Amino acid sequence: MSYDIIVVGAGPAGSIAAQRSAALGLRTLLLEKHSLPREKACGGAVMHRGLQIVNERIPRRVVEQKIYGLRFVLQDGRTAEFESDKLLGITCHRSVFDEYLARRAERAGADLIEQARVVDASVNDDYAETTLSDGRVLRARFLIGADGVTSTVAHSLGLRPKKNSPTRLGLGMESDFYLGEDGVLEATNGNPHILDIIPIQGRISYGWVFPKREYLAIGVAGAAPHMLRLRQIFDSFVRRMQRRLRSTLTPSRRRTWYLAGQGLEHENVTTRGILIGDAAGFVDPLMGEGIAYAMKSAVHATDVIASAIDSGRHDPKFLSKYNRLCRKDFKASFAFAQWAGINGFSYSDFILSHAEGQSISSEILAQLARGEIGYSDIPAAVIKRLPREIPVIVQKIVLTRMNNVPRKHS
Repeated sequence: MSYDIIVVGAGPAGSIAAQRSAALGLRTLLLEKHSLPREKACGGAVMHRGLQIVNERIPRRVVEQKIYGLRFVLQDGRTAEFESDKLLGITCHRSVFDEYLARRAERAGADLIEQARVVDASVNDDYAETTLSDGRVLRARFLIGADGVTSTVAHSLGLRPKKNSPTRLGLGMESDFYLGEDGVLEATNGNPHILDIIPIQGRISYGWVFPKREYLAIGVAGAAPHMLRLRQIFDSFVRRMQRRLRSTLTPSRRRTWYLAGQGLEHENVTTRGILIGDAAGFVDPLMGEGIAYAMKSAVHATDVIASAIDSGRHDPKFLSKYNRLCRKDFKASFAFAQWAGINGFSYSDFILSHAEGQSISSEILAQLARGEIGYSDIPAAVIKRLPREIPVIVQKIVLTRMNNVPRKHS
């Protein structure tokens, strides 16, 4: 069968691209190198801006916990906690979430082939082509590479070097720790609806604790030069969390992965080909979040390809509209996050400790997590809301100082 689009990789980016392409009436093939469900190294937090792209109620079996807050653990052990009455996101097991998205693409009309490992890809003026490990050759009018950080599609099409430079990647390690439902409740003080974010002192990196129904997902990630002794850093972080949570933490299986980055600095289109998600390098430089950005890039890619088909075009000049859409959506936030990742931890204790308890802080963090604003919009959001918050802030400062004044005893 001849296809309009072949999508390589059935992660969130690839499955969203396949589902949207099929829904637009395009003949779509989705290739996945493993059998579904399959494990994926990831903390398993999907923020609201990603859920909006799915645009349907996520089945209960997929949702481990609904998330309504963020807690930052400061270097002296204190915490800065921000909660919202709005849903910020969910936690999930990626094996379950990814299969749900892939089957959803199938229901929309996409053909899904599992255990289909792509070993080569090429494009020309007439078609795009993929070669599978079993020798099959598949052709389409367009090719979408959604096959992760070490993308075969990206390397084959010359959009990325054959060998990735470690200095341009991040490293992460994580595991699920079984505690049972009661154990999770105990470890989270009865509130498993908050994500813990913990900067690692002296490194451009961070750790996390994400509650699930019966597990805690615990991991670390950061810039590769700072994470070369990854197993040692991870085990040390787990011991620290064990003391903090007062729980015995035994990892089920350690999973290691590369984090992509700097996607906006690279070319992500060629004749009949587009890279999306991790293959393109669309990852938040501060928090390492990639799922929502991956799905958004899939939306842009399928819209541009549908427009190209309608216009009878397949050249890089036309497809470069995809690059412009991604820059418009991601550039300002990625730049701010990158700056914060390099410089921000030296200020984080001061900023977060003073922001805690202010309604303006929780409101802005909720908007950020939900995708209603980006990092670069924070200053404007603060200025917009500050006038109505000043009386409350002043009142808190005055009361704090009054409470700290020593009382005279008669």
